Amino acid sequence: MRRIIHLIFFFGLSLLILEGCKTKRALTKSPLVPLNEKAIIEQLQSNVFDFNTLSAKLSVNAVTEKENRSFKVNMRIASDSAIWMSITPALGIEAARAMITADSLKFIDKLADKYYLGDYRALDSLFGYEAQYEFLENLLVGNPIQILEGEKYQSVVDELYYVIQTKNPRKVRKAVDLSFKPSKEDTLKIETEIVKRKKLNKAVDKLEEEDLVIKRFYVRSDNFRVEKVLIEDLLTQRSFRVEYGNFLEVEGNYFAHDVDIFIDTPKESGKFEFSYSRIKINEPQSYPFKVPSKYEPLFR
Repeated sequence: MRRIIHLIFFFGLSLLILEGCKTKRALTKSPLVPLNEKAIIEQLQSNVFDFNTLSAKLSVNAVTEKENRSFKVNMRIASDSAIWMSITPALGIEAARAMITADSLKFIDKLADKYYLGDYRALDSLFGYEAQYEFLENLLVGNPIQILEGEKYQSVVDELYYVIQTKNPRKVRKAVDLSFKPSKEDTLKIETEIVKRKKLNKAVDKLEEEDLVIKRFYVRSDNFRVEKVLIEDLLTQRSFRVEYGNFLEVEGNYFAHDVDIFIDTPKESGKFEFSYSRIKINEPQSYPFKVPSKYEPLFR
């Protein structure tokens, strides 16, 4: 999981290098019928945003501890195959272009005449994480991320939401004083002062890395789309949160037109705000990518 958080940082900071829709559907205010975690996950899988191709315009605001930048992105996706992006800053001139596939990453910095062409193994060595295409695509279109087969979950009704959370080992729950009592203001942030470090160290020694990652998913009751994801890595003290909003219907599917991503690590933090418009699906589209001969490698 910690490698996934690294991936998000790379994705967001790479961007820094440089409505045929119906009205919003409101959440029902009637009491929810409790569902177990298996039923909730099945509903999530039945209500994914399904498409063959997708194109959209994005307004992006990226905030880190060092800078704040805004830019436009023209995005095209071929489901399970490729993500293509053209990045344009305020001046309206294309600054960068990226192509992400299941086994390769390509990037052109048009302002610096630089390029990167490589596979995920090269980036694993360079950045120290395992890159995953599926995670990025699901993140961008609002489909469930990191709900893995074989993981154990527990469920609860939180006002107008169904909530599922990983069922972590007892040693972990005792070390961080973790209880499953979600609320609207809950960020699942494990405060340093309440962590029983000695107990946590013992848990680290005896448990798998995956057992030290806490995940919580808030699921809308009207369309069974994920509205908020919270992920906390206890070992590295890294946290990841994504919030989806402004759900509008696009060709019979509900799509979140506003996405906020928050990342926090001991060394850096960032927030990335995406606002979608002009979403079209299942139309023919191209993914042009060519490196000019005068460009030099981004990394040597």
